[in-house]
Amino acid sequence: MDTWVHPMIRMTCRRRVLAWGLILCGAVLFAAAQHRYVRNFVMGPFEVGQPYLDSVTDVTTAPRYFVKVTGSRALDTGVQQVTIHKRGGVETSRSVSAAYFALVVGDRLLVVKSAAGAPTTAEGELVRMPGDLRRQLFGRPGVAAIESRFYPYFVDDGAFRLPGYIAIGAALVLGFLFWRYGLPAWRYLHAPSSHPLVKRVASWGDPLGIALDAKRESESPRHKGGGWLVTDKYLIQRTVFRFDLLRHADLLWAYKRVTKHSVNFIPTGKSYAAVLACYGGAAEVRGREKKVDAVLAFAAERAPWAVFGFSDDLSKLFKKKTQDFCLAVEEKARMGEQGACPAESIAGA
Repeated sequence: MDTWVHPMIRMTCRRRVLAWGLILCGAVLFAAAQHRYVRNFVMGPFEVGQPYLDSVTDVTTAPRYFVKVTGSRALDTGVQQVTIHKRGGVETSRSVSAAYFALVVGDRLLVVKSAAGAPTTAEGELVRMPGDLRRQLFGRPGVAAIESRFYPYFVDDGAFRLPGYIAIGAALVLGFLFWRYGLPAWRYLHAPSSHPLVKRVASWGDPLGIALDAKRESESPRHKGGGWLVTDKYLIQRTVFRFDLLRHADLLWAYKRVTKHSVNFIPTGKSYAAVLACYGGAAEVRGREKKVDAVLAFAAERAPWAVFGFSDDLSKLFKKKTQDFCLAVEEKARMGEQGACPAESIAGA
């Protein structure tokens, strides 16, 4: 039988599926737009000679631009690429990171940017020659006379495939995220009864009554912030892509988290959140400090047996001895004791 929880799960899962569909379509369209690079990445470098180089008038549209060219000899043009190293905006040193050579290919000259000496075989990307490089090469009287023998582009022997490897890595990450989040959303969209939240609510006893009660309370929450609604009995998360439902009755630990913000080591303010850890998950109600304090005070009224406040020892106990922590809280709830702290019981165990 469907309850209020089922359509809420369908709605959030439908939004997730649509979002993942848009992401995947965008990735496919991007890959299609880069078909020229993909072809050269997979099939290149292409071995070419003077006939092909003579036929290239625009390297931005040339089908084969990741090439391997062999010439008879390489001439040093005297033009270098110098890298300036700075620290704190002040120059500390300079180094030559690459040099430009003229590779003799038949009766033409092909400029090659190389960091590994004067090559007679150049491998890299055909790149349009920028104006500043042209001025450095042909600004001298002796060279200007033979400018017509030079191709209007050059070979850059940089890491042509590096962007492709980065894209492959990004695709693998995207595929993992789709498997981790996209496929479950598709599955729960068509079978919301298999969602962990439905099973959790069912374990509380009366799924239909609890769902109706939670829906009613969600319409007039006591507090809200960070996508969470704090009601008399429940903690309800309602955002674009997430829906969750927790109970005050399952509260184990609550504390205020303060995050300091700064820009260039200059403090710019603080943000606050009430973290409410329960069986089944944790709620993070964000807001101003007074609001966060009010949420914690309200939670203390609803679940006086829970642990309140933060310390490194409590954090370690909760993470490393979760079962003992929970058993101590449950014991305190059964005994109705207000003074004993579960952390003390665990530490003394």
